[in-house]
Amino acid sequence: MTESTSTPITAVPKTSFWEDVIDIFVSPAAVFRRREKTSVWPPMLFVALSIAVIFFATFNTLEPIFDAEFSRRTAKMMAQNPALTPEMLEKMRGVQTGVAKYGLSIVMIVTMFVLGCVSWLVGKMFDSKQTFNAALVVAAWAYMPRILGALINAIQGLLMDPAKMTSILAISLSPARFMDPEATNPILYQMAGRLDLITIWVTVLLAIGLVVTGKVTKGRAAIFGVIMWIVGSLPQIQQAIT
Repeated sequence: MTESTSTPITAVPKTSFWEDVIDIFVSPAAVFRRREKTSVWPPMLFVALSIAVIFFATFNTLEPIFDAEFSRRTAKMMAQNPALTPEMLEKMRGVQTGVAKYGLSIVMIVTMFVLGCVSWLVGKMFDSKQTFNAALVVAAWAYMPRILGALINAIQGLLMDPAKMTSILAISLSPARFMDPEATNPILYQMAGRLDLITIWVTVLLAIGLVVTGKVTKGRAAIFGVIMWIVGSLPQIQQAIT
């Protein structure tokens, strides 16, 4: 009788969703390996709803930021279109507040979906074997640090002097928090905001996810991460120049 020399297939260990919520912060490669063929909805909904609940519960403490951002934006709009009336601006403020308080979960889901699509397409530049579903799953799990970021923002909203809340970047974990949004070059200010630690963390997780699910080298994944960071900067640059 001959003995089989084939190597046994090692089964991927099963863990609960909640274990992976913790592991994504300490062992992300293992999470991506376990979850790449699973549904994107559990992590996506968890991230979206968690951030929305935190934001809704602490909106009043962060309201000075949105007032400052709105005033800055409406000043530009008034300069470009003097026909705008205070009533029209107040209506716009109401819409902005409503979307921020009640529509954030939808915004987050759309953001993660777009992030997954973009990372899947950019990954193809590096001969990634990542499936579209795996790209969405990686994007959703990579956004988990945003929950921590939302908690940090909530704590800052409770502790910071409202007079210092002059911009959303004033509570970011980036060099932009030490800059004056009125006196700093707008593009420089937005790019400094992109050096936020949570943003970098998400980008690194996307790169790790590409290594695991796309079977690319770490060197290529690092370049992928840089490109993703640059692509993510484009909306901020466009906002700065308009």
